[in-house]
Amino acid sequence: MRVSDATSHFDLAVLGADDPLGEAVLRLLEEREVAIGKLYPLTLNEVETTVAFAGKDWPCMTEAEFDFNQTQALVVATRATAARQLAAEALTVRPAMPVIDVAGIDPAPAIVAARVLRVIDAVAGVQSAEAFVALSVAMAGKVGVDELSNQTRGLFNLASPDPEVFPLQIAFNLMPLPDQAYDASLAEATRRLLGNSIEIGYSSIQAPMFFGAAVLLHVRVEQAVDLEKLRLALTRSDGITLMESDLPAGIPTPATDAADSDDVFIGRIQATEHHLKLWLVFDPLRLEAAQIVRVVENWIDKPSNSMLT
Repeated sequence: MRVSDATSHFDLAVLGADDPLGEAVLRLLEEREVAIGKLYPLTLNEVETTVAFAGKDWPCMTEAEFDFNQTQALVVATRATAARQLAAEALTVRPAMPVIDVAGIDPAPAIVAARVLRVIDAVAGVQSAEAFVALSVAMAGKVGVDELSNQTRGLFNLASPDPEVFPLQIAFNLMPLPDQAYDASLAEATRRLLGNSIEIGYSSIQAPMFFGAAVLLHVRVEQAVDLEKLRLALTRSDGITLMESDLPAGIPTPATDAADSDDVFIGRIQATEHHLKLWLVFDPLRLEAAQIVRVVENWIDKPSNSMLT
């Protein structure tokens, strides 16, 4: 299949195409050569903006400029509250239109934790786990990236930060996520992905990183841990890259290793008899975009109604 194939009859609207998640979706659609007929990138921003796709720049339209009768399907690739309302309004125009919303996919930290815990459980049995999650501002969308950038420049110029997206200054700072329900949703998603009722807790913070994420994972296991056996199992597992080194530069970080990767990178595994500590880094936008793109591919391969044929 060819990206933006003139012979394809599958036209796709992407709401939030200029948000970091929307851009990740477009990159992955291009990488996987998904056959899109016409692309309609939509923005919630008031300023003129473009996105890159299939080797060219595409001007973004506002929802006021767009007629949803033009597209076969809609991707909502932004967590902005206004996007939920716009998607609902689009469905009043096209009730049968397929829609995939970022709110309906598995959150990236839960995917990562489940991927690693599944291996640990097979090797030593998992009793319980605690995950400390540091998220980048990109998870809040383009507005989050812009706020960190503007505050950083302002503080260097001795200007007082003016929080708008985040409740407090985010530049050179840390804070718990304002949405406390997010941690509970991570625990629920992890248990569902693992298919068991493992006791797991999350504590998430907003970190002054532009992109990427990190997890410090503490795991209590049933059996004494054989570290060499665990390392071998992790190395042989799909979607996991083990990076352990005695050198400081050998430790994986969100900025140096995880960007645009589908893998979770693991470093600094520490163990006592029944307790493990692991350092994980990953690209949450990539992992969430991959779920959205799989849905789009399924729409094309297995159309659910005549609109997609």
